[in-house]
Amino acid sequence: MFDLLWNKYHDSHNYHDNTHKYSLILYVALIEIIQTTSSMVSIIIISYNTQELTLNCIDSLYRTYPEGEVIVVDNRSPDKTVEMIHRTYPDVRVIVTPENKSYANAVNLGMNATTSEFSIVCNADVEFNEHSVERLIHFLRDNPTVGVCSPQQEYIDGSWQYCFGPTPSIIQVLFDIIILYGIINAVKSWFYPRFKKYDWPRSVGYCDGAVLAIRRHAFEEINGFDEAFAFYSEEADFCYRLTKQGWGVYFQPKATVMHIRGASSGNEMNMSENAVRKLVNSKVQFIRKHYTEQQVKLFISLEIFNYRFKELLCNVLLRMKSTNLLQSKYRMFHMLVQFYREIR
Repeated sequence: MFDLLWNKYHDSHNYHDNTHKYSLILYVALIEIIQTTSSMVSIIIISYNTQELTLNCIDSLYRTYPEGEVIVVDNRSPDKTVEMIHRTYPDVRVIVTPENKSYANAVNLGMNATTSEFSIVCNADVEFNEHSVERLIHFLRDNPTVGVCSPQQEYIDGSWQYCFGPTPSIIQVLFDIIILYGIINAVKSWFYPRFKKYDWPRSVGYCDGAVLAIRRHAFEEINGFDEAFAFYSEEADFCYRLTKQGWGVYFQPKATVMHIRGASSGNEMNMSENAVRKLVNSKVQFIRKHYTEQQVKLFISLEIFNYRFKELLCNVLLRMKSTNLLQSKYRMFHMLVQFYREIR
């Protein structure tokens, strides 16, 4: 290829020394490197103190999508995550953050460390199934107005797991009060995976942050993740800002991943008191950022009513029959009511 380019260049310019030939070769080589790098797919794993899970995630990528560039952004784990990655997967790029600042900060660091047109950001407690990466990337390639999409997440046993949701809002809380989302999710869980082949890609409010396939141009247009969100709601804010800029936010069910939900931050119904407080603070932070002060007050009041109602309902059910699940739900709802009242 270089000789052909040189002959064309030589004939048109009538140069007879090697200086120009070497300059042209260097120029073409640089162009090829840039094109190859931009067309590469980068998978960015965010890890903190999850050594075994991170290694399993990398292994799943090597098995299902070996051509991808794997980057691990480690939030200064106290375990041997970084050491074991270097030892087991020397080709993997590892970025150790100066401090365990936030998930949003780690995502931005990882995205800024690559120039790939498409990237997948994921938690360390995710394992990719066959063709999952290709299907996410192909969906972005085939739909140039989509800024981000997410796969169907499954538990270890292959059962259904939620992976997207409505944008936090007053309407969303009202639907939650009448348990609409709970009923829909229960039906999906009961009939999964029988209905899976009939599921289709669709626009959603936000994609769950455990796995996000992101278009670089869209990411850069809104300046990435807002690092003011220290914990939780950062993906809802990211997706909402994409939507406001005209980008699509989509769920792609044909791509599936296994997600050990809670391994990175704690199971939803067994979250620590500190984690629940952060969850409440982040949701209110989102509402305050995007809505009026009156809407903020209404949102908080509705959330208190929502979780107080569910707390009372769980209490009634516990008197009829006590189960570990009901006890966990009661404890969770009680904490949510308490923290929303504090922040009001």
